[in-house]
Amino acid sequence: MKKRRCLAVLLSAAMIAAMTGCGKQSGGTEAKSEAQGSSGAGETSKQEETSGGSFSGKLYIGSIDPMTGGAASYGQEKIQGETLAVEEINAAGGILGMEVVLISEDSASQAAQAATVATKLITQNEVVAIQGAQTSSETMAILDILAEYGVPAVCPATSPKIGASGNAFINRCSPDDGLQVEALIKYAGESLKLDKIGVLYSNDDYGKGGYDSAVACADKYGVELVSDSFMGDDQNFSAQLTKIKDAGCEAILMWCQPTPASLIMKQASDMGWSPQYLCGPGVNDPRLFELSNGLCDKAILSTSFYADNPDEYVSAWVERYRQRWNMEPSLTASLGYDGMMIIFKGIEAAGSAEPKAIAEGIRTLKDFQTLKGMASVDAATGNLQSPVYLVTANNESRTYDYFDTVKID
Repeated sequence: MKKRRCLAVLLSAAMIAAMTGCGKQSGGTEAKSEAQGSSGAGETSKQEETSGGSFSGKLYIGSIDPMTGGAASYGQEKIQGETLAVEEINAAGGILGMEVVLISEDSASQAAQAATVATKLITQNEVVAIQGAQTSSETMAILDILAEYGVPAVCPATSPKIGASGNAFINRCSPDDGLQVEALIKYAGESLKLDKIGVLYSNDDYGKGGYDSAVACADKYGVELVSDSFMGDDQNFSAQLTKIKDAGCEAILMWCQPTPASLIMKQASDMGWSPQYLCGPGVNDPRLFELSNGLCDKAILSTSFYADNPDEYVSAWVERYRQRWNMEPSLTASLGYDGMMIIFKGIEAAGSAEPKAIAEGIRTLKDFQTLKGMASVDAATGNLQSPVYLVTANNESRTYDYFDTVKID
């Protein structure tokens, strides 16, 4: 493999046991422990091309993470999931005899910045694959770059536009919004017997993807929608809430991030209104309980992961994550882990570390184990085909409790 310039030192199997945390990435650094230290933003150093142990070389994987900006709450959790995957793979001998090195870049929660760092990872760090970007808008911004250079990526983003792009180099580690929205609409219509629900969504790729998915399936379940949108930095939702409440809606489907969702809950409460909240994976965040002052209690969320899943594979991973990071794993952490494992499985399927071969290898993956259950990658779209779970927010325990698995006919 070509020599690469990157920051700091590599993750080696011998270091894994000594690692105690994941340093924040600034200006593009390799994931490392706090004990190892970190390089300052903008500093570069030539990394030695010798590997410890029995590794025959190094395999560079990029990661685009929102460490700052509006989606920053997800960045560290995503890196922790990715780092755990890398450590476990290296401890088992690496991939194709090579040591995996994770290089993270901050997207700053901005689409333009995600595009900039994607180009840097490919052209300067010479990564063979990328985990990310995190959000739908960021992911849409890197699609042309992936196609131009022929480098595959696996993203947590869920907008249906991503799978419909026809890009052979983008793949998912989470089921898209079409499945997750339909799971909620189906439950609202068939189980809650609701015939009219409100839809509040952020005016971005993620929010609009959720809204479009709701429109596409509402008639199927006899549900009428009363919808409105908002900009990501809006603080006042009184007009949208009044419109939905006055229309006779008993529930609100929110397709946005935790902060606006919590503001919507507070302002509805101030109006003396307590609708049933239906939320997508963007709202599935441990911070929601604190942000909403507990008003999220009994909210129903669609998700692809829940920590209390009794599945042996999931429960064993949850325990490893707790021991490694001394905290409960979030949905985002699980996506970071699964995304890296999909890349590794794609490399193994290809039997090659060449990016285009990896892209083809990922699209061949069928019936493999993930933290979401058994899954397959759709060969045509790169979408992940996996179960969709419904959980309810429990303010007393500050947990999201599983109650149903939804199958879409």
